[in-house]
Amino acid sequence: MALIGMKDMLAQAYQSGYAVGGFDAFEAVSVLALLEEAGARRSPALMICAPLEYEALGAKGVVAVARSLSDLTGVDACLHLDHSKTYADVEEAIRAGFTSVMIDGSQLSLAENIALTRRVVDFAHPRGVPVEAELGAVGRVDESTHEGGDTNGNVFTDPAQAVEFVEKTGCDFLAVSIGNTHGLYRSAPSLQFDILAAIRRVVSIPLVLHGGSGTPVDQLKQALSLGIAKVNVASEIGQAFTTAYLKAVEKKTWWAVAKAEAKTAMRQVIGRWMTTLGSVDRL
Repeated sequence: MALIGMKDMLAQAYQSGYAVGGFDAFEAVSVLALLEEAGARRSPALMICAPLEYEALGAKGVVAVARSLSDLTGVDACLHLDHSKTYADVEEAIRAGFTSVMIDGSQLSLAENIALTRRVVDFAHPRGVPVEAELGAVGRVDESTHEGGDTNGNVFTDPAQAVEFVEKTGCDFLAVSIGNTHGLYRSAPSLQFDILAAIRRVVSIPLVLHGGSGTPVDQLKQALSLGIAKVNVASEIGQAFTTAYLKAVEKKTWWAVAKAEAKTAMRQVIGRWMTTLGSVDRL
């Protein structure tokens, strides 16, 4: 089987009113959990991995694991670079074999974000790699979450700026800030659907929701109806792994077996999300 791009995957979701979950996966156990669950549910498989998360294996190591396990399971999958902040990180990931990338210039000025994103697009597109970008800034719940900016709150995406941004950058997907936040919510978020609807009216590319973990199902469904075609899920997967692994280790379970129990816990989270997002039986 193969590592594939994200463009066709999200185009189908966008046109059909469902979303693909982007699930944290960067070493053998997490990658296998996603591929096994995607195969069982006939769902598109989308692995997301930020530069911080491949410090142990390196970009080439993550690609090698993903390719090998794609062959083993018979499941095609996209390997997507998540929340890259620099052109150098994008170049490294693409040369290593990542099949989709995100450049996150959300902490920059609009002009700087456009310039950085355009540079990434000009490098990625000739190599057949689609590009996700972020406009506005998705924050984070607390300092334990490595993604996102200041914990004091979000900078909402401006629909008028979104038109200019997409036209000038040529990005393939746009991550929006509408009240979503990275990490595990302390209380349910209140997504700003008026902003999302306004963005959908003026931007025709698939939209992305970061910080999916803990978002109420009713809000997710409404977001999907307004153009969200990809929802990132990381914190719930990490929580599932950590809780199951530590519980097993506390029972004196050998660490290799504890990892198998943690994989089962991750699969349960992934499968629930695939059902919620409507990606089951789409292949």
